[in-house]
Amino acid sequence: MAINFKNDIKYWLDNLEVLKPIPTRLAPKIKKDNSVKAVIFDIYGTLIISSSGDIDQATMLDENMRKALVAGGYSEKEITPERCAFLLEQLPAKIKSNQEELRKKGHPYPDIDIFKVWKEMFLESEKKGILKISENISLTDIIFSFEILSNRVYPMPGMREVLNKLKDMNIPLGIVSNAQFYTPVIMNYFLTGKISNQQEIEGFDPDISVYSFKELRAKPDTVLFTKIKSQLKNKYSIEPEEAVFVGNDMLNDVYTATKNGLKTVLFSGDKRSLRTRENDVRVKGISPDYIINDLNQLFEIL
Repeated sequence: MAINFKNDIKYWLDNLEVLKPIPTRLAPKIKKDNSVKAVIFDIYGTLIISSSGDIDQATMLDENMRKALVAGGYSEKEITPERCAFLLEQLPAKIKSNQEELRKKGHPYPDIDIFKVWKEMFLESEKKGILKISENISLTDIIFSFEILSNRVYPMPGMREVLNKLKDMNIPLGIVSNAQFYTPVIMNYFLTGKISNQQEIEGFDPDISVYSFKELRAKPDTVLFTKIKSQLKNKYSIEPEEAVFVGNDMLNDVYTATKNGLKTVLFSGDKRSLRTRENDVRVKGISPDYIINDLNQLFEIL
């Protein structure tokens, strides 16, 4: 799937506010493990600092919507407070209806395709005579800009260097992440400084990478790891217990990976995103194999 932007989205990424991780009190648990042959990563809260803590907790503000509409091609006079309010009201409603539709299809933890959601919003808006979308308007730019404004992101310290070193070590790298179409765009920019419209992230094997919006399933759905396990075995002759999953959430990351037989690393490097889930019965009796609070500590395990 190629994403076509009409306007200069590099502007938004070049002007991102610098974010720094907020330390946690969780002590590292590290030891050498020579059995690990592949590393699979979560993205938000692990490789990327997220101001909201996670992708599904973005702040929705009128001003963000207004700026996003301008970025997508609307003129200032076309964007009234009433029109912004309508779209902001529609967004959570359309997300919920899409999720309910997927639950009926047997997805216990549904994830939506955000592009489909926004398209439905604008069709509703046009139907009601509120705001029309023309060929001069870029829905892709609107969605991307709204995300950047609503959920500020920045690379986790050492992210690019760690991934490059792992790549140089010829360790297969994969992803299982709750994400949307803009996530690979953001990651590629952080890794290369360039804009890539492709939905594959530099340095990661697409055969062992899974994104929730493509599967319409979100973690902690353990089904997301099915492709990963089969490809590790078929392509690399790597068993699940010879791969390690790195993530910041005891439920979404440690639980789902453990249930699929992978070793786990809990990343506790940022208080915003660390999810220990002490009160969730699903993680009772489950512990990460390792805990790190700096991505560079991975090399003390590998």
